[in-house]
Amino acid sequence: MHGGIEIIDGPHRPDTLADRWLRVFLAVVDAGSLTAAARRLGTGQPAVSHAIKQLEASLGTPVFHRQPGGVRLSPAGRQLANDARAAYDLVDESVRRFRAGSQQARVELSVSTPLATYWLMPRLSEFRLLHPSVELRISTSDTDRLVGHDDADLWIPLGWGTWPGLERWPFQQERIYPVAAPDHPLAGPSTQPEQLVGAELLSHEERYRQRFDWASWFGRLGVAHPAEPTGPSFNDYSLVVRAALAGQGVALGWHHIVVQLVHEGRLVRVGCEEVVTDQPFEILARPHAVRRPAVAALRDWLTAAARRVDGGPGIPRTPPPPHLAGVDVSG
Repeated sequence: MHGGIEIIDGPHRPDTLADRWLRVFLAVVDAGSLTAAARRLGTGQPAVSHAIKQLEASLGTPVFHRQPGGVRLSPAGRQLANDARAAYDLVDESVRRFRAGSQQARVELSVSTPLATYWLMPRLSEFRLLHPSVELRISTSDTDRLVGHDDADLWIPLGWGTWPGLERWPFQQERIYPVAAPDHPLAGPSTQPEQLVGAELLSHEERYRQRFDWASWFGRLGVAHPAEPTGPSFNDYSLVVRAALAGQGVALGWHHIVVQLVHEGRLVRVGCEEVVTDQPFEILARPHAVRRPAVAALRDWLTAAARRVDGGPGIPRTPPPPHLAGVDVSG
């Protein structure tokens, strides 16, 4: 069967057959009767019967022998069915190839809003320049619950997970340090971790999983701290970053999110301490997805950009801060 058809008669050349007649004819051949073909086509039996009569009148010969319970192909009808099916198979295959080619050049990436805003957007023009034929769609999410289950081709989750059944490639280490606006009194390398206790600290409330927070930060550095930090909390990390930019307090900065802002001078590191966890960020895909050239191109560009860039497009990686060797508490 060759899909649903709306049967509409209209002007046609007398030496040609209307495409709709042939489509209806093949539907009757496949279904075995006019009534069954009408059900498959979503139209009435009279419309199907009318199309077959028009076809037979144009050919000057019957294509079916009517019999109780259905129809049987005439010799002319059998020849026409073979030829028409071969022709339509070629057309249908050509359409499938064109559609597949279009899909090959389309790729969807699912990331968090902060990653899209502060890491991806400053670099996206490079990908478009390198791959102008790839149609890229960016979707954002504040949860990892749909990773591997929505329509995306690639995912960069909010945090580390087991993700069974998905292929994975390294993206970024989870590297965290405090940041603040340049005019904040604690901004700069001389601030000690103990000075942050009791300061206005900006917090991110994670709704779906426990993430690294100020308690984790102080605990890693062995600094006594209150159970709850002083300062506002937000359910979206993008708002945490914006609050820090506005000078409303000190935020924990995930390196790959805030490094561009630090390089531009819009944020400043607070102290020299940082933490590198054992839960790196990864790029995920369904098995064999990267066989599609567009998906492979995006995956390769993401991993390359993450490796070579520290402070933005074309900006070399910066050396670690002077006190990092004694403070880094990886894993």
